[in-house]
Amino acid sequence: MGMSACTTRGLIAVVAIAVAAGCASTPPAPNPEPLLLAAGFKTVTASTDKQIQHLPTLPAGQVTVITQTGKNWYVYPDLPKNQLYVGTAKEYQAYLKLRTQNNLPPPSDPAGVSMAKADTAMLHANMEDIENPWLWWPDFSGLPWTY
Repeated sequence: MGMSACTTRGLIAVVAIAVAAGCASTPPAPNPEPLLLAAGFKTVTASTDKQIQHLPTLPAGQVTVITQTGKNWYVYPDLPKNQLYVGTAKEYQAYLKLRTQNNLPPPSDPAGVSMAKADTAMLHANMEDIENPWLWWPDFSGLPWTY
């Protein structure tokens, strides 16, 4: 009543092929950090408890637009290193160009556009509010930008 050895081996082979095909069709997610740096993004290390607590609240694996001191900034959290990659619109456009040149797909939610509209309006309205987590970070305008 049990399966024959041949049938069992055949079933194992089919399962192994299906698993291998599934793994082969899902390429690993590209590591954006080198491209962000090449595009001119700056790193800002989270050095206070509030900054470290704020990092995981940012969307992992994507660039998000935030407003700080009345300017839009593009930020990408790097949780393992406790840092942010910070850029302006210029650096973000260079990042997108580098992704294209490296045959990488465009970001699934480019710069958090769907969130950014609501977040920008909210952050702008609450700019002086102590609950604004971006007040806990240094002014990104002070980074060594080249214009």
